[in-house]
Amino acid sequence: MATPNKALALSAAETEAVRDMRSRLNRRAISDAAQLSLGTAFLQTCARIDIAASEPLPVETLSGAAVVKVAAAADLATLARLVATLRDAKAEQPKTWPALVAAGAPQAILSRRLALAGREPAVEPTAP
Repeated sequence: MATPNKALALSAAETEAVRDMRSRLNRRAISDAAQLSLGTAFLQTCARIDIAASEPLPVETLSGAAVVKVAAAADLATLARLVATLRDAKAEQPKTWPALVAAGAPQAILSRRLALAGREPAVEPTAP
């Protein structure tokens, strides 16, 4: 792992919260309502780790695979834009949220944040 930028550091408690949220997203929710509530918790976690939703990315068709690919090499500002994009998708088209979670979109954002903090190695994007 490369030496992390101290400005991007996460505390041990923040790191544990991010890993816990990622783990919860990876488990199957018991209902659509639970899945949406977990999405709200994801947004709150992002706000606590300096990737609060900002200006969403302009996308015509949002796909989890595209979010995962962009997140793999994103900086903090781009992660915040991805969070905003997911927030808007969840609010405007809640039925798309489970597919985004199943594709690993929010998990990729959290993993990249951990990588930027030097808490985990960067995930290499996979070829389509």
